[in-house]
Amino acid sequence: MESSLPPDLARKLLNKDLANLVQRVHKGGKLTRAERAMLQNVASNTVGGDKVGPAFARNFVDLADILGVTRQSITTWKKRKDAPTPAANGLHDVAAWREFMKQHDLKGGTPTTDLETALRARKLLAEVEERELKVAVRKGLYVAIDEVRQEWTRIAGRVTSLLRNKFENELPPILSGLDATGIQEENRKAIDEVLTLLNQGHG
Repeated sequence: MESSLPPDLARKLLNKDLANLVQRVHKGGKLTRAERAMLQNVASNTVGGDKVGPAFARNFVDLADILGVTRQSITTWKKRKDAPTPAANGLHDVAAWREFMKQHDLKGGTPTTDLETALRARKLLAEVEERELKVAVRKGLYVAIDEVRQEWTRIAGRVTSLLRNKFENELPPILSGLDATGIQEENRKAIDEVLTLLNQGHG
């Protein structure tokens, strides 16, 4: 069975990946979906200090806290035949337990990440999102909210004007002498006519 990477080596590989992504973004390159997902995952992980989470837990209580699971979960999982066993000194290998959880699709906390690495990922992700927004604005995929408000006010005013003209000026003479069914039909025609004008761009 393939062994887990030591924390220091995993951190170096992750930092190298981030450095490559930084260079590509600064040169105007784009990120793949997988790279963006990795970046978001790293950016979402923070710790209270500058150190990586502990490689070993002193007991099952500490192990549960490190893995981000309940103590009851650890109590249940350790009964499995292939569950990691404590070392001779009584310490529990955190990496071995993470691999065990991964193999059995057991839910729990994710490995912690350097605070510095997480901050770098957040900064890079912000740069990517800002660049994507600028490109989208240039392509006309976004409209300023003031323009939306102005257009909505114009359309609302036009609808009000058309409806008032229909129901206050045009319809009264037509509805005179009609029964309820006839009035309902004329009202329906008037509404359909206004909607047609709006859909055709006359609004």
